[in-house]
Amino acid sequence: MDSFSISPAPDVAVSAFLVASVLGAGVVEPLRAGLAVLIAFPLIVAVNRLGVRIEVGVGLLALAAAGWWAADAWSLATGTADDRRIVVDEVVGILAGAAIAGRLALAPLALFTVAFLALDRFKPWPFSTLEVLPGAWGVLADDLVVAVALGLAVRLAGLAWRRVA
Repeated sequence: MDSFSISPAPDVAVSAFLVASVLGAGVVEPLRAGLAVLIAFPLIVAVNRLGVRIEVGVGLLALAAAGWWAADAWSLATGTADDRRIVVDEVVGILAGAAIAGRLALAPLALFTVAFLALDRFKPWPFSTLEVLPGAWGVLADDLVVAVALGLAVRLAGLAWRRVA
């Protein structure tokens, strides 16, 4: 009798699987990215409140490095560079974008998150061009750049709104 496994391949370490799939959220169809972001939402709120600070940057770099390692391990084990079950890139991206966006109330932060997920899903040009980067670089880069661009747009819109008001 075959055993049931949610792991993408026998060679993917459990730790790489848990990081890449954000505690298994990446295997839950069709909610993958949304569920990963929902799991991380308390952290998204905290990062948004802290903003661009050295400790936030260090934490994001550490998470990005762990995500890169996990995505790379997944890719090497499966031969699939950007498997849709890898969702740590969405979490890294939304955290970076939330830090840059400026302090938002809960409802606008939730809207920011939904906008990020929509942009991530449809990957408009020029963001889609980053997916061709090799291996884990392509997995992380597109989501990170989308979120940073969205965060900058929200911050600039907020500054413009304050100047007008």
